[in-house]
Amino acid sequence: MMTSHSSRQHTVDSLFTLSLLGVFAISALLVTVFGANTYEKIVAKSSSIYEAGTSLSYIREKIRQNDTADSVSILQIEDTDVLCLKSSVNDRSYVTYIYWQDGALRELYQQEGYDLPLSAGQQILSVDGLEMKQLSDSLLYFAVTDKSGARSELTLQLNSVQ
Repeated sequence: MMTSHSSRQHTVDSLFTLSLLGVFAISALLVTVFGANTYEKIVAKSSSIYEAGTSLSYIREKIRQNDTADSVSILQIEDTDVLCLKSSVNDRSYVTYIYWQDGALRELYQQEGYDLPLSAGQQILSVDGLEMKQLSDSLLYFAVTDKSGARSELTLQLNSVQ
């Protein structure tokens, strides 16, 4: 009879151990699934912030590099708002256009007087939209919409116009 009781106790111990192992395995699986889902959301948000933030930083640095008298303006070319940055290299005038077209922030650099179409511009970053306005002679406004629909804004004061 002693063996029957010890055999029953051994079975109960084994079932308890297996059920504990099962609960642990299910918990580990749930933590992994929820962790992967959270990680995916963080990566998507990070990518979205990167696109918008980098786009605005790119625009800001391009303007700062060209912030001289009558070098920065916003024009309308081919029914598109275009940031126009004029520069001079070796006594030749060049113009850089920054604009949004076909789902991307783009840049077109050319010698002044040449009229390449905006479609010839180089893609910089994929974004869902770019809005730009010249609020005054010295104040520019930019807003970038990222792929998630979030909007980031930038207002810049031109130093050359003060």
